[in-house]
Amino acid sequence: MWQLYSGLSSDRNHSVSLVIGSVLPIIQGSGRIAMFSYADLVLYDRLGRLVAAAEIKNMRGTSGDWAAKLRRNILAHGEFPPVDFYLIVTPDRLYLWKGAGNEPIVIQPAYEADARPIFKPYFDRARLTPAEVSGMAFELIVASWLGDLIRLDEQAQELANDERWLVESGLLDAIKDGRIEYEVTA
Repeated sequence: MWQLYSGLSSDRNHSVSLVIGSVLPIIQGSGRIAMFSYADLVLYDRLGRLVAAAEIKNMRGTSGDWAAKLRRNILAHGEFPPVDFYLIVTPDRLYLWKGAGNEPIVIQPAYEADARPIFKPYFDRARLTPAEVSGMAFELIVASWLGDLIRLDEQAQELANDERWLVESGLLDAIKDGRIEYEVTA
């Protein structure tokens, strides 16, 4: 089942806009939008295809095992459209799965990275530290970072060594010139 949807979206110019008229899948019998039942942010490629989902957790001191179990739990408790990439983002760690499917089984992330140097400039601009950031503010920081990745002109040259995994995984190319949509709650 599909339903007309209105929500927030980010474009290449850092603006957030209201998305009206997007057709999204509904979980049969629940009235819930399937796409937004499993991720805080979803990313589309330049052709408008859903390619990535990001779950954002304002927790520190996590591990790959923790992330793998969280991913399994998310998949086990709802409809999950297939995506090529799945991210779990915390203030100090980034976990990425590529082509892992949507079976609710524990699979270790294909890539794991230290998020502190990646998010440091964003925390600095917001005059916040990871210890004092709220969940909503951290979601905005992650959305800003992903928006910057979408708009990168010279992908490989502008990335620091701690972000090379974005190129190696294919995520950067998949989201280039795409768009982000944010979870909308009723």
